[in-house]
Amino acid sequence: MNNLRDRRRRQTARDIQQAALRVVLRIGYGAATTDAIAAEAQISPRTFFNYYPNKQAAILGQPPKLDRDAGQWFETSDQPLVGDILRLLAQMLGDDPLDRTIMSMIKQVVDRTPELLPLFRMSLDEMTQALSDLLLARLGPDRTWEAMLIAELSTHALSNAVHSWVADDRMTVDCVLGLVRQQLDRIGALLVAGVKSTERSCG
Repeated sequence: MNNLRDRRRRQTARDIQQAALRVVLRIGYGAATTDAIAAEAQISPRTFFNYYPNKQAAILGQPPKLDRDAGQWFETSDQPLVGDILRLLAQMLGDDPLDRTIMSMIKQVVDRTPELLPLFRMSLDEMTQALSDLLLARLGPDRTWEAMLIAELSTHALSNAVHSWVADDRMTVDCVLGLVRQQLDRIGALLVAGVKSTERSCG
């Protein structure tokens, strides 16, 4: 369970991230400095470095992470796997809710600064590895490939869903996991029967 101190620290980290994004969008990535970001966030440079090692990390922010300890139930659950994956992702997003403004600003920065894209892919890879580890613990050591493939599908489905949510102001954040489920269902249908699933909307 997250305590008040953890929530305050995450909020400060998010405030610094927003400041970093504002600075980069205003003066450009190359001209942005950690001092400028600290000034924008109204904190000292020392406080900045208590949260982020450099401006790249501040722009990326602290991405949602799967908590292995909080996800121990996943390893022994006998419920359908897709439902448990969605529950796990919901738990992660509940701990660190999505912010449409921040995600939209990130997209603008990456569109203008493509060299930052590998950093965002790295955070997705970390989430994939964490989910793969949980899946491997659940499925057994002889399912390494399957665990990684399912994790890759799930985290990329989440990424796709978040991008759709950012682009559509009418869509609520609750729709994100619904979109993940739709993608996984469609993939399952195609793999099993080669049947195209019916398009469904969420909004």
